[in-house]
Amino acid sequence: MLSRIAIYLVGLAINALGIALTIFSAAGVGSWDAAAIGMNHYFGLTIGTWTIAIQVLIVLMTKVVERKRFQYGSMLAIILRSIFLDLWIYLLFNRIEIPSSMLIQWLVFLLGTLAIGVGIGIYIEAKFPKSPVDGLMMALHSRFDWSINISRIVVELTGTFIGIILGGPVGLGTLIIALFVGKVIQFVNNKVKKMLSPESMALFKEQPSEQKI
Repeated sequence: MLSRIAIYLVGLAINALGIALTIFSAAGVGSWDAAAIGMNHYFGLTIGTWTIAIQVLIVLMTKVVERKRFQYGSMLAIILRSIFLDLWIYLLFNRIEIPSSMLIQWLVFLLGTLAIGVGIGIYIEAKFPKSPVDGLMMALHSRFDWSINISRIVVELTGTFIGIILGGPVGLGTLIIALFVGKVIQFVNNKVKKMLSPESMALFKEQPSEQKI
């Protein structure tokens, strides 16, 4: 149990770091963030209010796909990730100037995109509540036997489409996240699964005894 908690928290912390990096880069926003901003422009209210509304909508979509009850636990991941995000932004990035060089901005953005995928690939293997977006991705993966990569692309492009319709700030960065973060998630998750497989864990436990001999 402790190892699962550690995997969960480490993955969410890395994921939050990736989000903070993309925000800090000023090179683009994620698809669902663009949708929330578009809702703000179109209907008023705050971006935060629409972010929560969108997360609830995604949980309802996941309920339909999985044919299960409403997943209240998915909000736990949102709360924990928000805490980590605030820690990264206010304790680290607030002390650093936003890069003025376009090359540096895009390098930071790409590093952030990579960290987003790595974090998700790690924390979903803990089998604890997932964020609504990640929960929908895994629901599509399980229900339709799609790869994690394809499932993520479908989820991200849906958010991108909504963002475009509502006039959200959809740009090259949004499309990069939509099309490539799923590949990172799938690659990392496969590696984590192998590391946590019974065979790998048994081999790891045997090593100390072998060294004593």
